[in-house]
Amino acid sequence: MSWAPSDLVTDQDLEAYEADILTNFGQIDWESRRSKALEDWLFPLLAANNFPPYRLRTRYVADAVFGFTGGIYSDLTSAAHDTTADDINLATLFATPGTDAFYIGSTQPFRGLSIRMLDTVSSATGQLTVQLWSDAWQSVGITDGTLHVSGKSLSGGGAVTWMPPFEWVERPINTSISLYYAKVTMSAVPTSAKASQISVIRRSLLCAAVTFRTLALIFREAPTSQDGPWENKADWYETQALTAFERVLPVIGGEFDTSVDDVIDQTEAVQTVEDVKRRLLEDRLQRGRNRLLTWQDAGDREASTGRWLVQRSDLCDGRRSRNRCGIL
Repeated sequence: MSWAPSDLVTDQDLEAYEADILTNFGQIDWESRRSKALEDWLFPLLAANNFPPYRLRTRYVADAVFGFTGGIYSDLTSAAHDTTADDINLATLFATPGTDAFYIGSTQPFRGLSIRMLDTVSSATGQLTVQLWSDAWQSVGITDGTLHVSGKSLSGGGAVTWMPPFEWVERPINTSISLYYAKVTMSAVPTSAKASQISVIRRSLLCAAVTFRTLALIFREAPTSQDGPWENKADWYETQALTAFERVLPVIGGEFDTSVDDVIDQTEAVQTVEDVKRRLLEDRLQRGRNRLLTWQDAGDREASTGRWLVQRSDLCDGRRSRNRCGIL
């Protein structure tokens, strides 16, 4: 898959319901339980309702992406969308740390960025900072998934996530319409770093259901030596998880990548549940036609080879017969 479990549910989502969920059980994170809630619970439920689990996406095409280098804006929207490798030079973009930036905007608030990178990554020590517009640029705490090497943001691709504040408001940047913008800066030039795609991560409608299911797993498996109403909480969250899933099931069509390009584009974002199922059926029919054509091609080649072999055999038999008669 092209996304990690933290795209759909984070430890911050768990803490929004249970503030002490990490400290109560001496955990640094609950990634394993979040993954388990997805793979063992959400995905089978989606499949049972005729949705393709592995086409579920939280990453959306951004409506505008601008670089701001040396006081000049550059439109990076197309480069951020396309599939061309290494076509966004981050080292050049952040040539002057602290003041150079890139802005990424969306028609809806979002909870993070996906920065896709290949092998050309930063080797410099430097930290990435994100600010959101709340009638002034305000810094937000982030989980930086591009820190593949300690202290070096953009030393690899990944998700940069945060909890969106209620005060986040729209504004224009350069020539764009008013959008929800994130401003990204670096404390040092990310030497050699290049990105291939940059997209926004939105909160999934399924976030609440998976959050509740994860909490149910945590409390169900809590050590009995620790005092707490764990079983009661597990039962309650388990019920809430299924209720939340059923509530959003009719409206999750816009969260599936039916074009198989790894992100949700503007057309997919507004598709209905019926659209998803129709496009999946069309895709299956097309794949079936392609297989049939492949079999037909193979059959034609086999038949052609068979005819050639028969003709060759007849010719050889004729020659052998004539030879026996002394003609050859």
